[in-house]
Amino acid sequence: MRHTLAYLSGLSALLLPVLARPAALGEARILERQDQLDDEYDYIIVGAGTAGLTVANRLLLTPRTVSDEVIEAGNGRNFNDPGIQYNITSVPQPDMNNRRQFVWIGCCVGGSSAINGMVAVRGTRTEYDAWAELGGPNSTWTWDGVLPYFKRAMHFTPPEERLAEAFNITWDPNAWGQDEDTKVYASFPNYQNPRLIPMYNAMAKMPRMDIPLDGAGGENGLYWYPSSLDPDTYRRSYARTGHYDEQIQRDNYHLITRQKVRKVLFECDETTAWGVEFFSRDDPEEVVSVRARKEVIISAGTVHTPQILQLSGIGPRPLLEEAGIPVNVELPGVGQNFQDHAYLSVGYTWGNGVGPPVPDIPQLGNPSSVSGPNLGAWIGLPTMTEDFEDMAARYEAQDPAQYLPEGADPTVVAGYAEFQRVHAKLLRSKNTNLMWFPLNGGAGGIVMSMHIVSHGTININVTDPEASPVVDYRALSNPTDMDIMVENIEYMRKYMASPDFAPYGPRETNPGAGVTGEALRAWIRQTYIPTNFHPIATAAKKPKELGGVVDEELRVHGTSKLRVVDGSIMPLLPGANTQQPVYMVAEKVSIPLRANLDKKGAILTLYLHQAVDFIKAAQ
Repeated sequence: MRHTLAYLSGLSALLLPVLARPAALGEARILERQDQLDDEYDYIIVGAGTAGLTVANRLLLTPRTVSDEVIEAGNGRNFNDPGIQYNITSVPQPDMNNRRQFVWIGCCVGGSSAINGMVAVRGTRTEYDAWAELGGPNSTWTWDGVLPYFKRAMHFTPPEERLAEAFNITWDPNAWGQDEDTKVYASFPNYQNPRLIPMYNAMAKMPRMDIPLDGAGGENGLYWYPSSLDPDTYRRSYARTGHYDEQIQRDNYHLITRQKVRKVLFECDETTAWGVEFFSRDDPEEVVSVRARKEVIISAGTVHTPQILQLSGIGPRPLLEEAGIPVNVELPGVGQNFQDHAYLSVGYTWGNGVGPPVPDIPQLGNPSSVSGPNLGAWIGLPTMTEDFEDMAARYEAQDPAQYLPEGADPTVVAGYAEFQRVHAKLLRSKNTNLMWFPLNGGAGGIVMSMHIVSHGTININVTDPEASPVVDYRALSNPTDMDIMVENIEYMRKYMASPDFAPYGPRETNPGAGVTGEALRAWIRQTYIPTNFHPIATAAKKPKELGGVVDEELRVHGTSKLRVVDGSIMPLLPGANTQQPVYMVAEKVSIPLRANLDKKGAILTLYLHQAVDFIKAAQ
C-alpha cells in the first residue's frame, strides 16, 4: 500500500516498530514493529511534537471524529513526569559562573506542547515583519502574511461575561480564529484571582504603558491572554489532543513509537532526499530505512533537528569532518544562531504582610481551572527606559564577529550583521516585546528578556555523534543582554515603587534595593536562567549567504525533497512563548504540501518514546 506521510515523533525520532501488535493512542492507530511499516510513503515526518502532528493532520484529506479519551495524567493539565522529557544539560556557561542549564523539552507524542506553560500568545506585528526582513525580498512571513495561520492554529473561546466585566478582560474577535476544524483551543479559565485587580491598576498607570484591545492583534502593552485549555473540561489542549487523539483510525496515517532517526538518506547526487534510516530503542541493532515519494520533513525541534541534519552530512564542514561524517551539503548555519528567552525572579514582600486589599468580586468559577498567568505586561525598551537610544546605538556599533563563537563561518558572521541591523531597530521600537512581566497577584515576580542577542550553538558531539547534542547557550556572552536584564530589574523596581503600593510598604528582598551597579550584574550572573524553554533558530529561515539553513518555503538550502518545519526555522525570537508561533509555522507550510497530495495520500509518523538508552546528557 502507498502511504502519504511517514511521521517520526519525539525530538529525535526514527521510524521503527517496537512491540508485537498495534496499540491504541486515543482512537488513532500506532505501529509498534518495523515489519508493520510500508516500504514507501508520500511524506515522512521526523518528530511527533507540536509542529509534526500539526503538519501530519493538516495533510490528511480524510474526515475525522472526536474520541472519548480523557487524559488523566497530571489531572489533565500538567505533565511533569521526567519520563516524558529529554535528559539533556548544557555545557557550563562562563558568564553564569560556569553553571549548567537543564534543557527542558518534551519527549512524548505531542512534544513540548504536552509540558509547556500553556500560554497562548503571539508576539507583535513589528517582530514578524522583522522575520520577513531577515528572509529577503518578497518574503511572505510578515505579520499580515502569518496572521491567517495564527487564526487557523487555535480555536479561540472568549471569557465568561461576568469575568470579563469584573476584570476588564477585552478581546478582538477579528484577531482570532474559530474554525470548527481546529481542535487546539485558546480559552480562559472560569475563575480569576481578585488580587490581580490592584496589580493591573498599578501597571496601567506606568508611564507610556499601552492597553491594547487584544495582544493577539499584534500590539503590545498590558493585556489579558488565554491559555491552551479545552473550554469544556479545562484540561490541557495540545498537539496530541488537537491533531492526533481526535483522529479515527486511518489507513493512510501510520505513527510508530520508540524510534530514533539516524539520518536522512540521499540519492546518488547526495542532495535529493529519498527517505530516512532509523532504529528502535528496544533493538538498536536492527536498522530500517523507509522511502518518501515526495518529501522528508524534519520536525524534531530546535535541539534535535540540527543533530539529524548534521548526522546526514548537512552542516558546517569543519564540524562534520572532525566527527568523521561525509559532507553532503556544506551549510555552516546548521546548529548556529541558537536563541532562547531568559528570565530571573526578583523577590519582594509587603510591609503590612498582605499587600493591597482584595476587591470583593463574587465568583462562581473553580480556581483549579487556572493553569497559569493570564495577565501580563509585554513591554518595549522605549517604554522601560529613556536610555533606549543609547543602548541601541551601543549594540549597533558592535563588530558583528566580536561576540560570536571563535572561528564562526563568514556567512554566519554576515547573517549576524543583518540580525544586528534589524535587532537594533527592534530595540528602538515601542512595539517590540523586549520584556514580559507576568502579573501574579503578589509582590515582585519574574522578569523575562524576550529578545536575546547572544547567539549559542547546538551541535553533535564529535566524539559520539549519536549521543545527546551539545547545547551551549553562550548566555550573556554579548553584554547587551546584561544591559537589558538590568533594565528589566529596574523596571520592576519602578513598578513596585508605584504610589498605588506605597501604603503597603513593598520591600525588595532579593537581590535587595541597595544592590546596584556591578553588584547587581554579579547577582544577575549568579541567578540568570538562559532559557524559558523556547529554543529557536538552529535551522534559521534566512538566505544561505547569511548563514541560513532553509529558504522561505522551509526547504533546506542545497537539497531537494527535504524540509524543516519546527521552531528551529525562526530567524529571531518572537516576543512571545513559542507554542502558538510553532503551530503557525506548521499551518503555513501545510498549505503547499497538501496541494501536492491526491485524495488517497498517506502519512507515516515516527515517534521517539524516550532516548535515555541512547542519548546521554552533554558533559
